[in-house]
Amino acid sequence: MKTNLLPLLALPVIWGSYYVASHEALAVMSVFSVGIVIRAITLVLLTGVMAARGELNRLLQIQHVWKWLCLIGLMGFLLDSTAFVGLQLSPAGIGTALLKCDILFVNLISVLVYKERFTPLDWALSLVMLFGVFLVLEIDFSHLDLFNVGNVFFILSALFVSINAFLIKEAQRHPVNPASDNVIAYYNNLITLLLFLMAAGFTRQIQELGGIAGNRGLTLALLLSGLGQTLIYIVYYYDLRRNPVWLVKVILLLMPLVSALLGLLLFGDSMSPVQLAGFVLVLLGALCVLLVHNRRQAK
Repeated sequence: MKTNLLPLLALPVIWGSYYVASHEALAVMSVFSVGIVIRAITLVLLTGVMAARGELNRLLQIQHVWKWLCLIGLMGFLLDSTAFVGLQLSPAGIGTALLKCDILFVNLISVLVYKERFTPLDWALSLVMLFGVFLVLEIDFSHLDLFNVGNVFFILSALFVSINAFLIKEAQRHPVNPASDNVIAYYNNLITLLLFLMAAGFTRQIQELGGIAGNRGLTLALLLSGLGQTLIYIVYYYDLRRNPVWLVKVILLLMPLVSALLGLLLFGDSMSPVQLAGFVLVLLGALCVLLVHNRRQAK
């Protein structure tokens, strides 16, 4: 059976747009406060989606799988929090690039834990796309210190992202009580929201929530971010259920390209020849990955 390309290719577009919208919100508010509002909006939207589908009763049917749901929510908070600490200690460009190294963690987990076969071509295409992402983000390799404290937190965040993807996959195919995509998304979002509330209360960032109403630009950015987060849950989980984790992560390497294009169209940003070369590398790598994977599926 051939891979359904439309949801796969829609994912980096949705996630890249979410990144741009949340970046605008983070320019005004702190991370924990932004996280609370985005997760609250997402909670309302997910509740509406599940109510329209008559799925709210499934939220109580989590016997045997509730431990996985708690771990998924905890990982969701940890991956956001470690990325936040990294942003405080290191440049955002380096952080964005290091976060995309989750593809390497996913490949290693796929090979070592799930015994998936990776050919040299699979590894080569993944590395080519990752190198292209570094070019798009204009990372200076001569000044890249992997053992800088901030960079270590970015790498930890990439590890948590990778582990979370496999936890979601396990909850989806639980042998006794497999959870639906919306149930996993709901508990992931709810647990992360509660942890953000606790963190914002501890750091007193929660006081910033009172200033949202008077800022239209911030309100719009938060609403778009909440919509984007909801769509990420729906499309990301759909893709994870139907495709290997490594394939989904490879396609997500297109996300920085979407963010760069949106910056070009909406904010008048420019692209250097090096960035254009990286752009082409990532696109060609993604095309080759999809062609190779579809050929294997057909066989």
